[in-house]
Amino acid sequence: MMLRNCSIFIAEDDYRLASDLRDAFVKVGANVIHPCDTIEDTLDVIMSSSSIDGAVLSVNLQGEATFAAAEHLVRRQIPFVFLTCLNSSDCPDSLKGIDRFEKSVDIGYLIEVMGSLMSA
Repeated sequence: MMLRNCSIFIAEDDYRLASDLRDAFVKVGANVIHPCDTIEDTLDVIMSSSSIDGAVLSVNLQGEATFAAAEHLVRRQIPFVFLTCLNSSDCPDSLKGIDRFEKSVDIGYLIEVMGSLMSA
């Protein structure tokens, strides 16, 4: 599997979804950097962690847009996907090309996409 021994960062404020994502990534051999549920914690991890190979980023964490965090991931050339819900904020033009998954996400498919992004 392409994600074996990769460090995956998860930023998601839905505890159940964050747990399901963590469990699914661990099952395919990835190392999960603890899920964050606030924009402050997310920025702290992105700014301080040198070993992020890929990320799953909710568009909103507790009502706050995460585009600043997304821009840092882009600058560091870390592949990532967005998780969105129906009423999520409009994406800035600079982030329009990022894959987006609705919150009722097929986790198996999301993991496949992450594997493809990281091997590209």
